Amino acid sequence: MPTDMKLMIAATFAKMTRKKPVDKITVKDLVECCGISRQTFYYYFQDLLEVMEWSIQQLLQKALNNSLEANTPEESIQEFLRVSTEYGEVLLRLLASQRREQVERVFVDAMQSAIRQLILDGCPELAWNHQQMEVALRFYACGMTGVIFDACRNPSADYEQLSHQLYQLYTGTIHTRP
Repeated sequence: MPTDMKLMIAATFAKMTRKKPVDKITVKDLVECCGISRQTFYYYFQDLLEVMEWSIQQLLQKALNNSLEANTPEESIQEFLRVSTEYGEVLLRLLASQRREQVERVFVDAMQSAIRQLILDGCPELAWNHQQMEVALRFYACGMTGVIFDACRNPSADYEQLSHQLYQLYTGTIHTRP
């Protein structure tokens, strides 16, 4: 099955990032580690950047699926934080590579798609025009991405408290002390 092979290639790449800097990993290294031919690799992916992009999209799709099953918006946010930081070590290694700009772009784009889906499922009656929706989505996706990357650097973060604070920011209910 194609997805199984893609998962295997992506998982092997992630495992390799723990032992070797991302910029030093080549397609040759990856196919040898996977035990597949270069032809098989290129059947599924164009290059290593596409492996990274696909992996990030899969990560955020998993977070989205978990979020959609959450009982509250805060729990939904918490699921994004939890799932994303499970892969924090790999994300940080990708961010430390020369491909940081592409990794950030892919992550923000995938986050924007995930938030769009959450909004469409949770608030189908939202009365924003397309331009308002896109600006809000980009704002929240950039913010959430920054928070996730920061949380990856601090694995002992309190995700419950952080998700509560994010929820308050998103809903405009955060207050300053009197």
